[in-house]
Amino acid sequence: LETAIPAERDRQVEAKLTASEIAEKLDEKRIRRFVESEAFARICAADEVLRELDFITALPASAALAAQGSARLQADSAAAQARVLVQGIADIVLVFDDHIELLDYKTDRKKTEQEFLDAYRAQLNLYALAIKKRFAPKPVTYQGIYSFSLNRLLEVET
Repeated sequence: LETAIPAERDRQVEAKLTASEIAEKLDEKRIRRFVESEAFARICAADEVLRELDFITALPASAALAAQGSARLQADSAAAQARVLVQGIADIVLVFDDHIELLDYKTDRKKTEQEFLDAYRAQLNLYALAIKKRFAPKPVTYQGIYSFSLNRLLEVET
């Protein structure tokens, strides 16, 4: 990694994929920690890695609200049966033979694991519903947030 990270940085600058002034600011230690992380191991283990996967799907309002932790609507009510459009871009969708895993990465500097989970749990739960629908019958079995400021993968429990 000591030579691979600078070599990749230089390759990207040469290929004009990254501006040299941005490449100079890369934190090689942080990149190394990511490459050595559980998140990267999950990425490497996947059969297919889909990056920046955009989606738009219709979901029952009751399911969308439940995924966000909001009060459930009565299942037989008209509001619960209404369909709402959910649109987003999933950072990384890991496709395995029998399941899907959803990873999000965050560069903001929240101080604690709980702050990240509180801020982004609803988003990932909603994304998981949409991704599950798209890849049915494969279930979404894992949702995680990789925090670059905390240098670790945080599991999002549904």
